Amino acid sequence: MSSRRSASRHSEGSKAKVRAVQGTVLLGLVGGVGAYVGFEKTVHITVDGQERTVHTFDGKVADVLKAQGITTGEHDSVAPAPGESLADGETIAVNYGRQIDVTVDGADHKVWTTANTVAEAMGGMNLHGGQNPYVSVNRDQPIGRAGLAFEIRTQRHVNILVDGKSIPMDTTAPTVAQALSEAGVTLSGQDSASPDPAAFPADGQNITVERIVGTQETKQEAIAFTTTEQPDPTAYVGSRKTVTQGVPGVQQVVYANLSINGVKQAPKVVSKTVTKQPVNAVVKVGTKPVPNSVAGADSLNWDGLAKCESGGNPKSVGGGGLYFGLYQFSPSTWAAMGGSGLPSNATPAEQTYRAKLLYVRSGAGQWPVCGHNLFT
Repeated sequence: MSSRRSASRHSEGSKAKVRAVQGTVLLGLVGGVGAYVGFEKTVHITVDGQERTVHTFDGKVADVLKAQGITTGEHDSVAPAPGESLADGETIAVNYGRQIDVTVDGADHKVWTTANTVAEAMGGMNLHGGQNPYVSVNRDQPIGRAGLAFEIRTQRHVNILVDGKSIPMDTTAPTVAQALSEAGVTLSGQDSASPDPAAFPADGQNITVERIVGTQETKQEAIAFTTTEQPDPTAYVGSRKTVTQGVPGVQQVVYANLSINGVKQAPKVVSKTVTKQPVNAVVKVGTKPVPNSVAGADSLNWDGLAKCESGGNPKSVGGGGLYFGLYQFSPSTWAAMGGSGLPSNATPAEQTYRAKLLYVRSGAGQWPVCGHNLFT
């Protein structure tokens, strides 16, 4: 065989090999693309109810959300959970948390919710008192990401006691006054309600209404004075001398004379106004020890003399108001013996001491009727 034919056959064999290799590569490429296309999924994502559809090769919920720029926090909800795997055609639901400031029956609460409307948020609350609470906003009102403030008042059962009868009722009233108005009960004049009309009526509470009528009366009344005692070392123990006379003050007192539910009440003080201040008394009280011995007189029967003169009464007043005490001293004689004030205000010991002084100076003749008792 010539060399030209040999070369021709070699060239045809090489081309056949190249075509075989090219076919193998093309088949591999087509198979790889088919496998790659088989991993792609169609996923639906709803964010606060707004839906979008995406195509993804990611296998986890968290990866799909990240790829879509959707971030979530501790108060948000994601379903399925971020760590879950996804199947083709599955839906991821994302609901952002909102903080709502809600006042329920007078109590303030801060609540996180993923609800989009007030009605949905209320559905997640454990509300008592029936199915028709008062809501301060429309129940269909959307709750934005910034949150919302609103008030809820549940139905409460109260019992109104008025005019001798009981009125049971259900109410969502914010105050006792409004509950009374709903029941057709009017407060007039001095009428009162308990709890206070401005109070929030609680479930199961009794509301008591009192019908009050009455008048006011003004009286002038005395204000008692006080007495201050001052020690006097120059006066004998037991002696008392008023140096400032006490004078009562005067006050104007206003009384309310009321009748509650037809029953008359004790007068009630409404106000007091002082029109004259009292003058307080000052009394000097002796602290000097009383002598109990006078030479020449101690051995005599002073008890006998006292019984004869005054019946033994140190406060005795005799002779038409001229003589005083155990030994019936006249004020002048008492003063001459060093006494102060009236003899009947001195202690028995001081009276006896000054009687002894009088005896030593003038003898038993000072007691012309009873003097002889000194020697019995």
